[in-house]
Amino acid sequence: MNLHEKQDEVYKHENKKAIGFIKFNQKCDDLVKGHFFLKSIENFRDNGRDKIKDDSEGIIKLTNNEMIKYGEILNGKSQTYISSFTVLFSDDFDDKGKIKETTVDKLLNKKGKKEDLEKRNAVIFNISLNDSFEAMGRNTPEFVNYEIKKPKIGMDRIQRFKTNNFLCWRKKINSTDPDLDEDYVNAIKSLTTKNLQGMNTKEIFKNQNWLEKIENQISIGLKGTYVYYDDKPLNMKKDVILSEINETKDIEVYEKYLAECFARKANKYGDQHEYRLIFSEFKETATKENFVFPKGIELEYLLKSKEWYAKEVKNNEVENLCLEDFKK
Repeated sequence: MNLHEKQDEVYKHENKKAIGFIKFNQKCDDLVKGHFFLKSIENFRDNGRDKIKDDSEGIIKLTNNEMIKYGEILNGKSQTYISSFTVLFSDDFDDKGKIKETTVDKLLNKKGKKEDLEKRNAVIFNISLNDSFEAMGRNTPEFVNYEIKKPKIGMDRIQRFKTNNFLCWRKKINSTDPDLDEDYVNAIKSLTTKNLQGMNTKEIFKNQNWLEKIENQISIGLKGTYVYYDDKPLNMKKDVILSEINETKDIEVYEKYLAECFARKANKYGDQHEYRLIFSEFKETATKENFVFPKGIELEYLLKSKEWYAKEVKNNEVENLCLEDFKK
């Protein structure tokens, strides 16, 4: 099981039923529209550490008192970006369906230092948020096929992706030539596979300027995951892990170990009930050495399904949240 599945098992054992998510943010209007901003690991880690006082953030603890820091995993070949949410459960609400005072105190950090009091507004999402992230990863051709051109990095060094846009790409391909026949089928297959399918697909994509230059080719990974709370070290040796990382050409290897860095925390943080969106970029073998990763990622969730639900909540209204607020 991956870490999300492991933590889900823990919550089920505790009879905790997730009903949605809450995220405090400066730009709630963007979040409601489906714009998700993810900070690079360095920015996320440095800006979040003092509040949660977690010195193990970004570290894999191994047996024999060994450890691996996230920088050893990235090794200049990869970069990862994170956005964090808090999971809300049915037992965060009383018998009348109103959010409990203890939960509000925790969300707003009322028992902590005065300077750490949460003053921002929030956005709440129903439980379908996780399904939306899965749809983003599955239906965004730029994520799936590393040869498809990625958006340019802006002047602010933010890279912006319009996600869940498989249907948009299919429409583009169909509009190039409605009589593509087998070539059309192979071009469509190329949107859901890592490599281009068929003999003429490359020519079709090249003519439309849809192909990335070899020196800019990267693989992309996107995962929504519960943070797994556990004090046990990972039963592996450092040299074995680093050897696997240095020799791999597969982004899944990076994702697996970066999840150990950023989606596993000590048991003492278990009441944070954190959920993280983790986005990774990995340079392909032929990518130029001086390739520059963006400092942040913005994901725009297009073609929202009927299940999509997000709502802004003013800071002083968090104490009035009810279970009904998380229903569509």
